[in-house]
Amino acid sequence: MLAGDSESRIPRSLFDDRRVRSFWDPERAVGSWLGRDQGYVVWDAYYAFPRSVRWNAELPEPVATGSPIISATGSLESDFLPLLG
Repeated sequence: MLAGDSESRIPRSLFDDRRVRSFWDPERAVGSWLGRDQGYVVWDAYYAFPRSVRWNAELPEPVATGSPIISATGSLESDFLPLLG
């Protein structure tokens, strides 16, 4: 989303957990889809979905979401710690 962004600059240690999946999306397909109803591209955000969720044409109901990530770390922690059991 910003000039100079590249997949190689992502510190993989940030996602050092087998339950976490991070995907590089240079075409902004996912962010465009997530923000289509609002007319913008979603970035610097987190979404968590139930393990049982099935994706179709509509966005499944997330169990947690927040943005921007850097200023939402408190809610990120409070949202995810209960999910991690």
